[in-house]
Amino acid sequence: MEALIRRHAKLPRVIGSSRTVAALALVLGAAACAPRPRMCVSSSECATTGRQAAACVAGRCQPSSPNVKPAVDASRRIVVHPVDMAYVRRGEGASEALPSMFALGKDSAILFLRFSVALPSPANVVEAYVVLHREGAVDDDPAPISLHATRIVEAWEGRSMSWARQPRIVETRAPATLVEPGGSPLVRLDVRDLVRQWSRHDPRDQGIAIVAENESRTGTAFALTAGAEARVASDVEPYLELYVR
Repeated sequence: MEALIRRHAKLPRVIGSSRTVAALALVLGAAACAPRPRMCVSSSECATTGRQAAACVAGRCQPSSPNVKPAVDASRRIVVHPVDMAYVRRGEGASEALPSMFALGKDSAILFLRFSVALPSPANVVEAYVVLHREGAVDDDPAPISLHATRIVEAWEGRSMSWARQPRIVETRAPATLVEPGGSPLVRLDVRDLVRQWSRHDPRDQGIAIVAENESRTGTAFALTAGAEARVASDVEPYLELYVR
């Protein structure tokens, strides 16, 4: 009888522990499903997101701190052009020539980029962005498109890329950028965490793929140029923008 009483006396403690575990699992699950933070174009966007941020610094909502903007301003800006590019859409075959413009947010399109970046080991990557130029000659559907970067983990070549032969990509929970109709002609996508991993020289790091989280009738059109002449003349093609200290 005494043993039975002892077992029943422990029941409330076990039940309470189960409730605690369930509550903890709920909190962790909510954190894992939290949406990616948005990029910004102006400081007014940061003030209305509900996040504790007061300024849009280098395309990102930064906390209200006197040390944040000077840290970016004191960094060295580096622009890196891709050494290989590919653009694929659902059902499309391989093509050696890149189009003069491309759309994301339509036909499950993906932009593949590979960069060759040699940074010294002590370098601190403060910010890193893939920068896209919107194509002004095209009328996009009046619906915002959300874009983010993913990690390419298989070898690939742009000239032989097709929808059926594309490398595997994995999500890294990179922040999303909402591209609004009539918004800024420059679109920045945060890739800082991806770039910081490159110093490890992991053979699985095969570049960055830009994907859309939603689609519209036309998607959002961007300019795309390849070749030395266009590259020297302007920064129209997608490029990597680094802020390094």
